[in-house]
Amino acid sequence: MSGSPSPDIPPPPVDEEKPYKAVTRWFIFFMLRTRQGLGMMDRLGRWRVTKPLGWIMLAIVPFAGLLALYVISFEVSALYFSPQGHQIISDVVTISPLANFLLPGINPYLPLSVWLAVIVAVVIHEASHGIVARSLGLRIKSAGVLLLVILPIGAFVEVDDKQMKEVKSRDSLRVLGAGSGINFIVGVACLLLLIVTVSSMAPSAKGAAIVGVVPGSPASAAGIQPGDFILAIDNAPLTDLGVLRNGTFTVGESVSLTVWHAGQARTVNDVVLSNYTVTVLNKTSGQSTQVVYPFLGVDTVSYAGLKGISNGYVNYYRTSPLAYLVEIPTFGAAQTSVPFSTILSAVYSSPFGGLTPLVTSALYWMFFVNFNLAIFNSLPIYPMDGGQAFETFLRGAGRGRISDELARRVTTGVTLAVFFALFAVIAGPYIANAFPSY
Repeated sequence: MSGSPSPDIPPPPVDEEKPYKAVTRWFIFFMLRTRQGLGMMDRLGRWRVTKPLGWIMLAIVPFAGLLALYVISFEVSALYFSPQGHQIISDVVTISPLANFLLPGINPYLPLSVWLAVIVAVVIHEASHGIVARSLGLRIKSAGVLLLVILPIGAFVEVDDKQMKEVKSRDSLRVLGAGSGINFIVGVACLLLLIVTVSSMAPSAKGAAIVGVVPGSPASAAGIQPGDFILAIDNAPLTDLGVLRNGTFTVGESVSLTVWHAGQARTVNDVVLSNYTVTVLNKTSGQSTQVVYPFLGVDTVSYAGLKGISNGYVNYYRTSPLAYLVEIPTFGAAQTSVPFSTILSAVYSSPFGGLTPLVTSALYWMFFVNFNLAIFNSLPIYPMDGGQAFETFLRGAGRGRISDELARRVTTGVTLAVFFALFAVIAGPYIANAFPSY
């Protein structure tokens, strides 16, 4: 953070409570507490930029919460009230239910390396609570890590709960909103950097990109590998292997291929084209015929197709910004639509050179983890930040007309409603699939 230190923040009050417990256990959950790092929060809380940033992060929370509610309501509508509901449910149940947990190693679609993004997101989330609390003169009792046995699953900052109840609601709201707000800001920043990085990516060569090779095929025998490009057949330049189906070449013909590999072009002679058969259905007569085509044995993406994939990804934000949450690069369906997926990253180049896959992957998972953490914690679910903020807002807006009991009851009702909607989205498809009569 930048700016000048603010002199009007009081020092932390003297802790007159009994010494805190460094380790507490609840079944298989452990809380490790420390006061290390509290001085850093105190110093950062003194910067003048912290207070206005607290207001910005607070303003983000209702927006993030409404966005999360929109996503949930959209999914409920698509699953249970749309004509395609049955098909969507069938598609959803093919995905492991563990995909709903943001825990690498448990979620089969999250690489273990995503743990770094999770740790960073949780740390800045909790630290932001503490920094804003100190900017308002509130005492931080301790900070620490939450473990599931030995697995770190969260972090926490303990703000003096007595002071939180005594300060104005706008101040406690700023503390509560700081965590989700900073995650949202970091997530959006990482997404913008990802978009800029992908916009710099271009096909490594002007040809037909090889993304798969059939074992035992002519291409395999010729030493062609995924990540290569076929630049020409019989010295005729090409950018799409569709030329093999236009009648120019025949089954059994021996051709020469110009292949781009690792930055260099080489010629492979005497590649004998094999054959594959396609069944073509005549929609008018209803009869089918079989057509035999020359076969090289590769899965390819044309040069124009590669440019379309990267340009499309860069422009999702214009028409379908939520696509960045759906187009997860580790999903099988996204392997041919995300330019930095395992399959496609080998056929693109950028100013980052060989670091491009690492940079794009790191930016994506930092966005994905921080954004999901931000919108989930902004939901009006008690005791999440959003739920506590919702209850605090009710009390403050009521200005004495809404009792603490009524505010708690309303918050509990909203919490149950959101939980029911989440259950319908997460578990509902598996239950509905078990009872086809639905």
